[in-house]
Amino acid sequence: MDPILEVDEKVVEEVPQKCDEKNEEPATPEKKEEGSCEVPASPDPYYPPIIYLPEVVVNSGEEEEEEAFRRRAKLYRYAHEEHPAEWKERGTGEVKILRHPETGSARIIMRREKTMRMCANHSILPWMDLRPNCGSQKAWVWKTQADFADALCEEDKPKQETLAIRFATVDNAEAFKAAFLEARQYVLENQARKIREEERGEADGEETPDSDKTASKEKVEEEEKAKEGEVQPDDGEKAVTEEDVVVSRIADLAV
Repeated sequence: MDPILEVDEKVVEEVPQKCDEKNEEPATPEKKEEGSCEVPASPDPYYPPIIYLPEVVVNSGEEEEEEAFRRRAKLYRYAHEEHPAEWKERGTGEVKILRHPETGSARIIMRREKTMRMCANHSILPWMDLRPNCGSQKAWVWKTQADFADALCEEDKPKQETLAIRFATVDNAEAFKAAFLEARQYVLENQARKIREEERGEADGEETPDSDKTASKEKVEEEEKAKEGEVQPDDGEKAVTEEDVVVSRIADLAV
């Protein structure tokens, strides 16, 4: 056989084999691990802290108070300092009406959403009046002589504010009005009770000094009587004392 023909046959046989090898799909890890149930371990993303900080408990100052009302609303303030004066948005958040059972006081407190900064913090007093804003059934207006929302330290003084609040629904606005009037009546009753107690205490205080005076007078009279009894002895005791005085004087002269 011709050697050239043998070489051509070998080349023809090798070319299809190489094509078959190229067409074969590469072995992937999934196909290799079809028979095994092992899952590769994932890296641990946890890194322990270098310094452990203690947990700090922050008190809101509302722990001793009872919550009478809580709704989401938007608060406005009337900017008198502007020319002309206008309403400005104070913040959006949950407004609360709180009562203090020990002091008998009530207040309105409101914090802004997300930042939790104070936008209203003042007491409810009996003279406060709640009025609708321009005839709207969802908004109310009132005035306060001392709002502590901007008083961040003891040196900051409270401000006199005219505030307006607007709710999403009429029901929430009516609930706020009812809670406001109820808190105002609650403060009025507690103030009246304190005044009555003070008046009773003053009346009792006026009576007790008279009784003390009478008792002290009686004691003084008794002491005076006792002294008079000691100063005025019997006749026999008078003679003895006079003789003693005479004898002492004679002894002094002899010396």
